[in-house]
Amino acid sequence: MAMRGGGGGGGGGGRRLPNARPEGDRSALLRRTAGMFRPYAWAMTGLVLLLLTTTALDLVGVRLLGRMVDRMAAHASLSSLNWLFALYLAAVVGSSLLGVVQSFVNQAIGQGVMHRLRSRLHDHLLRLSVRFYTATRTGEILSRLSTDVNAVQQAVTGTFTDFLGNLFTLVIAFGMMFSLNWRLALATLLVLPFWVYPTLRVGRHMRTLMTEWHEESARMSSQLEETLSVSGAMLTKTFGRQAFEAERFGQSNDALRSLSIRRMMAGRWFNMGTSLFGALIPGAIYWWGGRAVVGDELSVGTVVTFAMLATRVFGPFAGIARLNTTLLSSLAVVERIFEYLDLPVEVAERPDAVHLTHPRGAVTFEGVRFAYREPAAALDNVTFEIPAGRMVALVGPSGAGKTTVTYLLQRYYDPTEGRITLDGYDLRDLTLDSISDTIGTVMQETYLFHTSLMDNIRYGRLTATDQECHAAAEAAGLGALVARLPEGLETKVGERGYRLSGGEKQRVAIARAILKDPPILILDEATSSLDSRLEREIREATAMLARGRTTIVIAHRLSTVVAADEILVFDHGRIVERGRHDELLARGGLYASLYREQFADTSAEAGAAAGVAGDG
Repeated sequence: MAMRGGGGGGGGGGRRLPNARPEGDRSALLRRTAGMFRPYAWAMTGLVLLLLTTTALDLVGVRLLGRMVDRMAAHASLSSLNWLFALYLAAVVGSSLLGVVQSFVNQAIGQGVMHRLRSRLHDHLLRLSVRFYTATRTGEILSRLSTDVNAVQQAVTGTFTDFLGNLFTLVIAFGMMFSLNWRLALATLLVLPFWVYPTLRVGRHMRTLMTEWHEESARMSSQLEETLSVSGAMLTKTFGRQAFEAERFGQSNDALRSLSIRRMMAGRWFNMGTSLFGALIPGAIYWWGGRAVVGDELSVGTVVTFAMLATRVFGPFAGIARLNTTLLSSLAVVERIFEYLDLPVEVAERPDAVHLTHPRGAVTFEGVRFAYREPAAALDNVTFEIPAGRMVALVGPSGAGKTTVTYLLQRYYDPTEGRITLDGYDLRDLTLDSISDTIGTVMQETYLFHTSLMDNIRYGRLTATDQECHAAAEAAGLGALVARLPEGLETKVGERGYRLSGGEKQRVAIARAILKDPPILILDEATSSLDSRLEREIREATAMLARGRTTIVIAHRLSTVVAADEILVFDHGRIVERGRHDELLARGGLYASLYREQFADTSAEAGAAAGVAGDG
């Protein structure tokens, strides 16, 4: 319809989000990630001590085994073997018990970090302006909040402890090895650098693949969220696009499979080399050490201890190599999370913001300009005033800027020029809660949650009692519906309220507004698609709701326009006419033209009905 609320569509193709990808090199990203652990500094200290103790006890057990071999070779007394075994048993049991405590502390720290990160990301997303949501697919947002955070969680709860445990193992084991035979230890140490270069190469490649995998996964989530929702499923069936959607999903599924295989195989040759070398090292040590034993340069126990320590050294080093690969690939996920956390909050609450305690509902627009995308302005130098308790109707062609006025009043966006005041206060000087508490809306599209009818109504005021929710439902004309439902207000309405009709959903929106009882009411009438009786009932309910409130109506119907204290006619983001119904008709401008196009039939029908009533 030509007089339907416009302007909001501009947000749908909103300006591209700023590139908020974290700047700086990898070390800066690592430092920022490490900063998330600051609140757990004491727990981290305890975890490090536990790791150091368990590693030391584990390697002491290896040394004790070597001593036991020497005792056996020397045919020592059984008491000495028993004593060594008792010490070995104490070391192993102590290491195992402390390992359980270590796992608990590690999980507590990791889950705590992820809990804070998840909450921080969720709270930040809630603070972003509507521009972000009109420019970003829902599936992409959900992917970052769930899949990406879970991926970081897996890395956080294992990477740090594995790295420190392996590092302590390397340091302590090499200390023992140099104390046993410095030549063998030095030869072992010289082999390690051969792992550095391939580790870095594999890590960079894995990071690239991980980024591509998460991006493709987000695209798949977005597609599934769109096509498998109630609206998407109905649209798919309506146009018979099941095969098309299956092909689209198949392409994304194939891409994920390919990326997953490449991720798994990226480091396969490197891992094979690590495993091969780890198997050859003990044999080489026994061969070289055996020659030393034959020459009476080393004891058998020393060679056994050295071989076991060498195995312990190459295992942790291979683990560190894999951890490095995991860490590098995890950075891609961390970057995606920080990208959202770094998005600027366009509509922010000032620290000294004023909280309105008794709002009256007086609204003023002073030279307001706003653009969803520059340079095209959705509103251009818009000025008007609505005294408290008055009704103003906004009319004009689609896209003229009417809905944008309501968006700015609710501070979904801030104007680029001019200001909007509420009871004399600039909206930017008020708390966001003040604005939300002062303004209620009944929009064209009523969004309902997949929960009970009661909970959907109570969303208007969360502290409302069941009796107040029942009263609001009755006042909105939902009494007959509630009486028909077997569970009454406790009936689940289905996803987006699909178990209710359009008129019933509108009544739920009215009930919410009644329960909220705001001084300012925004009505975007959505009765044009309803039958005459239902339209009249909805109109009566909204008229009752509007009494005594400052009301802004995006007008679709003649009755609403006639009842308005003032009509603002919008065209291309400007107010081109203003006045009451009769004045604007007499002027013969845009309003009169719109009236002839849209309201003439309604007026004729109303006149005919009046004539019939008069004859009766």
